[in-house]
Amino acid sequence: MDEFKEAEKQKFKEAARQRKKKSNDFTGGLVLITIGVVFLLAQYTDFRFDNWWALFILIPVLAAWGKAASAIKAAGGWTQEAVRSVMGSLFPLFVAAIFLFQWDWGRVWPGFIILAGLGALANNWARNLD
Repeated sequence: MDEFKEAEKQKFKEAARQRKKKSNDFTGGLVLITIGVVFLLAQYTDFRFDNWWALFILIPVLAAWGKAASAIKAAGGWTQEAVRSVMGSLFPLFVAAIFLFQWDWGRVWPGFIILAGLGALANNWARNLD
């Protein structure tokens, strides 16, 4: 009986390790695609890359999206974890957009209120998922 439990525990650990590796690959891919799109925008539009450091804010955003994608794939649909990962990433995404596009904080601040409202609605929806 103990051998069976140990074998099941090993299977579970190996599956978790595989999921984590796939999630890291997904996140890395998203990071590279985002960087490429930003450089393309700089080449073909009037988009100036003065606040390039704001791209670093996007790294945790992409990691959260990778976590959400893994949770959705594992569960076969949206879960509370996935919804919270996506909604939690919208605030830093908005901040990065403000810096990258050099928007005026005094004009875009209502966006944070809108994001908070979307977060409340999504949290209510997510509670009904599980």
